Amino acid sequence: MKTRLIKIMSLMFAALFLLGSNCDTGLEPRFTSISGDLIIDGEWPEEAVLCFVVVTNEKPEELVLDQSLLKGYFQFPDEIIEEEWDSTHFEFDLNPDTYNWVFVAILDSAAIKDPENSLGWRNLATEYTTSDEPPQLKSVTVGEDEQPFIKMKIDFDTPYQGVGNPGYFHLEG
Repeated sequence: MKTRLIKIMSLMFAALFLLGSNCDTGLEPRFTSISGDLIIDGEWPEEAVLCFVVVTNEKPEELVLDQSLLKGYFQFPDEIIEEEWDSTHFEFDLNPDTYNWVFVAILDSAAIKDPENSLGWRNLATEYTTSDEPPQLKSVTVGEDEQPFIKMKIDFDTPYQGVGNPGYFHLEG
């Protein structure tokens, strides 16, 4: 009787183990989003109509970003511009990966009137950078045990040219 009970218990443990280990997707990343704050200094430009946080794997050599390079973006609500907010929070989902260029771009009214106008996107408003002098681009890794938190600041009183790229930023494609 005792032997029979041991066999039954062993079979039950084996069945529980096999049922519990039936996972064909592997471990899912705990966090698959980024969040952060955008701080704004200065007056919003009159021509500004839309504002985005944009994420790509790499920064292109020239400030011409093909839409196929975009990995994710967050469009701020219209009120941020209309009411000239001085700060706002953002959060959006991304695929697990390392992203080496996170920036804020502002769509100018000229782009709506003439979509072919390469100056329709203003200079980069800001990039996610280190506090080093000179600043370096800072990477964000999504899909680990902590949700990345990004804090960026736009200073409208100082035109922003971007890290390592003087000139105007625009989007193609």
